[in-house]
Amino acid sequence: METERKRWPSFFFRWEFMLVVVLALMCAVFKRQDAARLAAGLSKRNVFTLATVIRGLRPYMLYSFMTLGVMLILAMGDIDISTGATAALSAAMLGISYQWFTAGNMRPGTALSLSIVLCLMTGGICGMFNGVLVTKFHELFPMIITLSTQLFYRGIAFLLLGGGTLTFKNDATFDSLKNLYNTVQIGEVSFPVMLIWFLAMAAIYGVWLHLTAGGRRVFALGSNPAATLYSGVRTGRIKFWLFTLCGLMSSVTAVFFIGATSSSIRADAMNGYELYAIAAAVLGGFSTSGGKGSVAGVILSLIIFGVMKIGLGTLYGFADSMVNLSVGVILILSTLLPNIAGITGAALRVRRHRARRAMESRR
Repeated sequence: METERKRWPSFFFRWEFMLVVVLALMCAVFKRQDAARLAAGLSKRNVFTLATVIRGLRPYMLYSFMTLGVMLILAMGDIDISTGATAALSAAMLGISYQWFTAGNMRPGTALSLSIVLCLMTGGICGMFNGVLVTKFHELFPMIITLSTQLFYRGIAFLLLGGGTLTFKNDATFDSLKNLYNTVQIGEVSFPVMLIWFLAMAAIYGVWLHLTAGGRRVFALGSNPAATLYSGVRTGRIKFWLFTLCGLMSSVTAVFFIGATSSSIRADAMNGYELYAIAAAVLGGFSTSGGKGSVAGVILSLIIFGVMKIGLGTLYGFADSMVNLSVGVILILSTLLPNIAGITGAALRVRRHRARRAMESRR
């Protein structure tokens, strides 16, 4: 009983609990504004309901799969800013390969399946290339390496597409990818297909990262790389495969993005998605210092981003630039508050220690 009593206060100071509180406060504010609009005759019906919010999360779930890859890189204390370019190159490869296969009289269904496989392989290869550079050239920061590969991958995408837009009009087989952007009716709520896929993948990542020895090695690498290396863990191999996995998740994002954009593919697609993915992972509790974070926090942060954009854009009429400003403010606060709390806690512990030593010296 005494142990349980000690655990309860620490639970309320967990970062995930703070995110739940933030989400609840946001929903309360937006719900009140929705009721005020209805009472003032500015709206004919409530627009901020559970059904509308869940259905409206679709546009903001596009970078969710990429976020799962980015959080692994942050967990081990590195960063990857080439994920958006990797996704664009993977999407370009999917479109180009489908065009090649169908031009060779291959059946459209087979051509699409092989194209998706090549898309996923492209993301994995890009991630492998990042992993090789990071593990072999220790004198270079991962940010510099992935900045260079970002430009490289985006340039290859422009070469493949020629700077134009690749579309497949009146192609029923390729248009089947649009089903990934549809919703599934569960009771009275329409759940986005992307949300279901994301939650399933997040559950797998959560079990692996928090409940297995492999996941504990990732956090150990982020907390103390030298101690992890000298304890016998092959840190280079872990980095290599995590960067590979991050690239693979970027290509998964590419597949869902094509389904969401009416089958149009451009080389500048998903530009800036890496920043949203990093922001969602950081708000979820991960950081470049490594060794901390949780999958539950990432899920909550993505929902917070979606709810914020829906509420500010629909109820308050804010432009996208103002919504992005609000996201930036929350991200800054989420970075500063834990540091301020840590500094304050350390100062209080030092103060209590000095007071205790002063009392002992008087005795």
